[in-house]
Amino acid sequence: MDSTKLFVKVKEKNLDSAIKCAENFIPSSEDEDELDEKTILSNLYQHYKESKDSQLLKKTSGILENVLQSGAATCLICIGSVRRTDSIWSCRHCYCFFHLNCIRRWANDSIAQIKAQTSQDDQGYYNHLGEFIPPKKKRGVRWFCPQCREEYEPVERPTVYKCFCGNEENPTYQPFLVPHSCGEICSKQLQPQCGHKCMLLCHPGPCPPCAQYAVTACQCGHSAKKSIRCAEKYWQCTKKCTLLLSCGKHVCNQICHKAGFCPPCSSTSKQSCECGAEIKTRNCSDLKWKCQKICNKKYACGIHKCKVVCHSGDCGECPLGLPRSCPCGKTKKTGPCSEVVDTCGDTCQKLLACGTHYCTQRCHRGQCNLCMIIIKKKCRCGLHEKELPCSKEFSCEMKCKQIRECGKHACNRKCCDGNCPPCDKICGKQLSCKKHKCKSICHDGPCYPCELKSQINCPCGKTSKTVPCGREKRARIVCLETCRIKSKCQHPNNHRCHRGDCPPCNQKCNVPLETCSHLCLAKCHSVVKVEIRDANLTKKLDTIKKFEYKSLPHPKCEQSVMATCVGGHETSAWPCWLSSPSSCKRPCNRLLRCGNHKCQLICHPVPNLLDMNEQIGCGACEEGCNITRPTGCIHPCRRACHLPPCAVCNVNMKSNCHCGLSQVLYKCSEYFRTDGTENDIMEQREKLKSCGNRCLKNYSCGHRCVAICHSGKCPNPESCRKKVRIYCKCKRLKIEVSCDKHRDGLKEIPCDQNCVETRNKQEELQKQEAEKLLLEEEAKNRLEVEQFEKKFGKRKFKERKTQVEHINKPFNWKQFGIYAGIAIAILIAVIVAVYTEN
Repeated sequence: MDSTKLFVKVKEKNLDSAIKCAENFIPSSEDEDELDEKTILSNLYQHYKESKDSQLLKKTSGILENVLQSGAATCLICIGSVRRTDSIWSCRHCYCFFHLNCIRRWANDSIAQIKAQTSQDDQGYYNHLGEFIPPKKKRGVRWFCPQCREEYEPVERPTVYKCFCGNEENPTYQPFLVPHSCGEICSKQLQPQCGHKCMLLCHPGPCPPCAQYAVTACQCGHSAKKSIRCAEKYWQCTKKCTLLLSCGKHVCNQICHKAGFCPPCSSTSKQSCECGAEIKTRNCSDLKWKCQKICNKKYACGIHKCKVVCHSGDCGECPLGLPRSCPCGKTKKTGPCSEVVDTCGDTCQKLLACGTHYCTQRCHRGQCNLCMIIIKKKCRCGLHEKELPCSKEFSCEMKCKQIRECGKHACNRKCCDGNCPPCDKICGKQLSCKKHKCKSICHDGPCYPCELKSQINCPCGKTSKTVPCGREKRARIVCLETCRIKSKCQHPNNHRCHRGDCPPCNQKCNVPLETCSHLCLAKCHSVVKVEIRDANLTKKLDTIKKFEYKSLPHPKCEQSVMATCVGGHETSAWPCWLSSPSSCKRPCNRLLRCGNHKCQLICHPVPNLLDMNEQIGCGACEEGCNITRPTGCIHPCRRACHLPPCAVCNVNMKSNCHCGLSQVLYKCSEYFRTDGTENDIMEQREKLKSCGNRCLKNYSCGHRCVAICHSGKCPNPESCRKKVRIYCKCKRLKIEVSCDKHRDGLKEIPCDQNCVETRNKQEELQKQEAEKLLLEEEAKNRLEVEQFEKKFGKRKFKERKTQVEHINKPFNWKQFGIYAGIAIAILIAVIVAVYTEN
């Protein structure tokens, strides 16, 4: 059961994908919409002044015709029409179009085949004799344009769809522009380079010659300057050149050309050869020539003659008088030219023509004989070996089985050395046209397109066209005759001759509508091609699409009618089917009863459209008073929205007084009143903010201000009469004076005689105390020096006494016994030796 459900689920999924593919399928034979070619070409040439006598302009126009006409341009790789919406690539040399995918696959296949061949050739191989055959010479990896065979590097493989000028990637198709173009100015450098850029819009093919004018002189510079097209600025006048030619006799008679580029002299004159033996009539440009006569003049020796062919000047010294050698070159001799140098009698030993062996004859004159040494020689292919004289070539009858560069046929050359010649057989493959076979020499890779032509006729038979073989079905022929097929609608056919069904009628319907009195201005819809929708999904897989012709109802009337909105704000043109009065969505803006504000409701119906005052349906004013308060007042008006003026502000305000000692209360309207002069207003504000107490500030002299609480600086500081106490210089005497005298400069009083005596006594006491301190300081320093010398000064040297220490050691009887035993043994040995001698 689970497998059945899974099968049904997969089946439905496959049916859905098949339906989508069928809906999105566009057959290649389907014609594209017609373009307004005149408008496109006029826009293309709007920045360019046409030059009629230019082959490049004709070539560009021909390529433009192929681009604008659907199906006229054909991809030579797939033999399919290049549609206006296809991604293309154009050759920079022949400007031929190809599908981007086709040329990309072509380039990749070509490079892969060349790399495969070079990889096989680079390795080399061993023949059946075990000899290594070196690899062939490497070939550069290139790919070629299928049309003109222009070479391209591997890095130039097309990967991106670009416009013709190359400034934009993936240009979008616009029906009012040249297909595959970006619509901007080309801006390529014109050829030949003159410094100007192409002013056509982005276009296919070569840029036309420069159409600008320049004031230039002729090539020789003898004629006056004139205005001429920039592409033809190197012009020639009718005057002849008068410069002397290289022969030095004749004058150049060619028409205007650049100085220094005179052609060779074409006149004839009698000229002698270098030796002067012959005289011939020759061109002046060939001043030196040689005859075939040998000089035969005797050298200075008077015996031998010069054997050089026709020369000028002295023959030089006799070559036989120079140091000479025997024919084999082993013996050298210097002697007169009359003496003949004999052979030396030694073996010749010159290298023979074979390049391996040496001549075994005795020293001889003339050339050496052929090498007759018998050696074993291999044939060119290296398969057989035979004993032959060294000078003879050996080739076997074995045919080469190596595959040639075509990759199909064997070499079959007798005794091939590995460098097989190119294949000379005919390819014979069937071409892409499916009618003819390739007649080229056997080659690798795809064949060239068929070169034959076929003639096709339009449906009416009045226009014919020659197209490449194999493109008859997809090639488009443009016939200027009117279509002869009977129209299916009420309008006559006004389109050109075509293939297949007639295109939809683009004329206006012009049938009166039932809902209004206007004519239907929509596109003709009496006979419209409609796709048939079938509910059964399985039937959709049998045919891609099914159509039928139906008559569609009239669309809504779009003719403009003047209509006014329900609020009377605007009168504008509306489509007829939407011309009933409605809200314009603007604010009402009618003046409300308050006289200050306007109705902010969205446009609504009112009884009188012309009255801009409040009417039935307008919203009442719900805002408060917005009248500007007097300057300084911050309290809003509590009344509803009304006309000016507002009531007086009686709000009590509290603030610190001028001296900051207490707070005062006053009304806002009294403080910020505007009636009266500016001085009166300032006095009123000064009184309202004064507390009436004495000012707390001090004068500059330091005494308290005597005025009542005020703002700013204290008034009349010079009227202060307070008492100030002053002293003498020693602060012993003092008196009191008024503040004004102290400010005038009375700062101190003079000292008397007692003050002077007291000051002198104090100075003597200070002097005695300073001397006493000085003596105490000197005594203290002296004591510190003595202590330092006592601690770190030099010490007297005292000789140390040596003490001898006597140690009483106990007698070692054991050691004494050992020594005594040794002495006794020695004594016994001596006695025995004496006894034996006696």
